[in-house]
Amino acid sequence: MRKFILLTSDLLAILSAFVLSLLIRFQGLYNVERNQWPTLAVLLIIYPIILYFFDLYHPFIFVKRIKLFFTLVKTFTILIAIYVFAGFIFKFYFLIASRSFIILFFALLFFCHFVFRMIIVPRLIHRFFRNPGRRPICLFIGPREKFRQIRKFCDTNSLIGFNLIYESDRKEKLPAVKYYLLYSLAEDFSVIYKEIRDHIKSGYTLFVISSLFNELNINQEWCEFDDMPVYTFSCRTNQKLRDAVRRMIDIAGSLCLLVVLLPVFLVIAIAIKIDSPGPVIYKQKRCGKDGKLFTFYKFRSMFEHERKDEMREVEFKGYIEQKTTKGKVINHKDITNIGRVIRKTSIDELPQFFNVLKGEMSLIGPRPPILYEVKYYKNWHKDRLSIKPGMSGLWQIYGRGNMPCDSSIFLDLMYVINRSITLDIRLIFQTIPAVVFGKGAY
Repeated sequence: MRKFILLTSDLLAILSAFVLSLLIRFQGLYNVERNQWPTLAVLLIIYPIILYFFDLYHPFIFVKRIKLFFTLVKTFTILIAIYVFAGFIFKFYFLIASRSFIILFFALLFFCHFVFRMIIVPRLIHRFFRNPGRRPICLFIGPREKFRQIRKFCDTNSLIGFNLIYESDRKEKLPAVKYYLLYSLAEDFSVIYKEIRDHIKSGYTLFVISSLFNELNINQEWCEFDDMPVYTFSCRTNQKLRDAVRRMIDIAGSLCLLVVLLPVFLVIAIAIKIDSPGPVIYKQKRCGKDGKLFTFYKFRSMFEHERKDEMREVEFKGYIEQKTTKGKVINHKDITNIGRVIRKTSIDELPQFFNVLKGEMSLIGPRPPILYEVKYYKNWHKDRLSIKPGMSGLWQIYGRGNMPCDSSIFLDLMYVINRSITLDIRLIFQTIPAVVFGKGAY
């Protein structure tokens, strides 16, 4: 019901702003301006999708009101950018071309959406959940003393709307439970990963509170308890259908980018040949889905020498056992002059679009490990091989070379659990600034 109220308010905000804009600008609603109804239809579809991508239908969004406000500003800015871009590309073929209308509409939309989301909707949700029978049941897993504290927290933040019940107090006649909340005392990522795996169920939502999440520095959570982030895990159903859609996106995306980036490939190839002796493309055997080997491509960024892999294996063993960051295990003397540039900007990874096109990799997923890396994996690390590897993922965006091994692999496993088409598209767009600013590149 919460999502229905939120979605309805979003649509009403768009309709209200649109009607008011037409009345003010054109003094009427019918046969006033070309393309007014196609414009409205586009806005009614696009804006809720943008809000969904930014997780603005999450149960905890009203816990952090300031973050909610700035997220709304961000989504509003993106909507304007999409509208202007669409108008430019299609010459306003299906959009209203009146500048004054556009300015008036977006000004009123921001006002209406702010009023609905920040003032009206919270009151409606509070009134709806005032009846305990309407609150969805959320089973709590963790220490009894923490249960009492979190139940008080949920009562204080009544817009969360959960009827929190301790797991061992569950009665047989309770309605179907779709929400679980795990308070973890784990001090190691292997332990918390096992706890999540033990309690996650397909089609259900699991909220997890852990001090370990502070090490991940994702900053995407809507809620904190005891200065610990509350992360959401949701294992989707119908993965076969999602995999088919994902494959279509991979083929279309990689094919288009290979055509567009062909001039860049030629320039980089010439630069590598001039800079140092050796092949332009570096080929290496990597582990794909279920450990299946495939030939991995990238632009060569290092000097060629015989014992490089042996040295890297020793360095990786230190990375996985001594909890160093991955950037520190790279011998920077091995990197060529052009290699420093293409590694910093991730241009060296572009040939992997061929791997994506061949079906060996995906645009989004855990990075494919080298054979000797898998040799030193702990048992729980191997779950990252359960899906197709990718060119980018959570680790590339939030960690990259700045994270110890267990933290980076846990990020990959978060993706394995939560993966969806929505998350993939979100990560594709988040990869762009991570690459542009060279965050964590090594």
